[in-house]
Amino acid sequence: MHISAILVIALVVLATRIDISSWELGPTPEAVQSRADRVILSSRGGQRITEETGLTQLGLLRTTAGERRTPTPVQLVAVSPTSEVAWTGGPVAEATTVIEVAARTEVITYVVQAGDIVGSIAQRFGVSSDSIVWANAKLEGNPDLLQIGQVLTIPPVSGVLHTVQKGDTLEAISKRYKASIEDIMACPMNKLTDAQILIEGQLLMVPGGEKPYVPKVVSSWSGPVPQNATKGTGVLGWPTTGIITQSYWNLHRAIDIAWQRGTTVVAADSGFVIEVGNSPGGYGVYVVIDHGNGLQTWYAHLDAVYVSQGQSVSKGQKLGPMGNTGKSTGPHLHFEVRKNGVQMNPLNYLP
Repeated sequence: MHISAILVIALVVLATRIDISSWELGPTPEAVQSRADRVILSSRGGQRITEETGLTQLGLLRTTAGERRTPTPVQLVAVSPTSEVAWTGGPVAEATTVIEVAARTEVITYVVQAGDIVGSIAQRFGVSSDSIVWANAKLEGNPDLLQIGQVLTIPPVSGVLHTVQKGDTLEAISKRYKASIEDIMACPMNKLTDAQILIEGQLLMVPGGEKPYVPKVVSSWSGPVPQNATKGTGVLGWPTTGIITQSYWNLHRAIDIAWQRGTTVVAADSGFVIEVGNSPGGYGVYVVIDHGNGLQTWYAHLDAVYVSQGQSVSKGQKLGPMGNTGKSTGPHLHFEVRKNGVQMNPLNYLP
């Protein structure tokens, strides 16, 4: 009896001296959530946190349920190209690699990769999306016109890259882009020592500058309305299932919803098909529906089309499979809402 008691006491003493700091303990729920809130995911088929989404974590968009998860705040972190992780709503397999983005003083170039969007490229280099678009003339008309292998000019800071023209002065340039002469002078890339000396053809960085937005001219249906055309309800439903990879912003007046190639795309509301087309240099295979109430919806980058021009369609009717046609770096749906010919924010019309 005494021997048993002595053995128990010895075991207790031994246990209290064990160092558990090296044990492989599983993460606590709080730790998992903390890591989950810092995850930045791949641009096509996974969530991506960008400045355009307001730094919020977006949930799946479910067409059939017509619902959207409530966005939750997240912490923005930089991620190296090789440290992307897949987030499916469960425990996070690995934490992202937080990196420091070194300050740049020169213009560099970047080759577009599969899955890139303007927002993800801007985030990678620590500048605004507008700055990327303004520095690349081909994107100013439509930021969606990215192509794998395309070479982009990347400015060192957010603002406008300006090529000095004959007769330009710093005062005129600063007024044009609503910027400060002092900031232009102080920018290391410009190497300015005298505000009066500008060389024609010189590339000048205008930190914090901005170009005025020039609305695109869009055409509306002018043909006769089919007699059997169904009018829309005015309440749109989600056109497909997926993840918003690029939201509505000044130079991208639409939303991009990405998922697997072949995912069904449906009519957001009843109406009639006013256009079916294929634009290899832009929208790819696309469908336009007029809802008879001033609203039109556009569905681009489809793989194929199941409807024809002039056909009446009902809300939720299949239009075609999600694809990667036209200028696109991955399978997704480019979805626009136009009211009386003006591009509106689709999220203001979706549940």
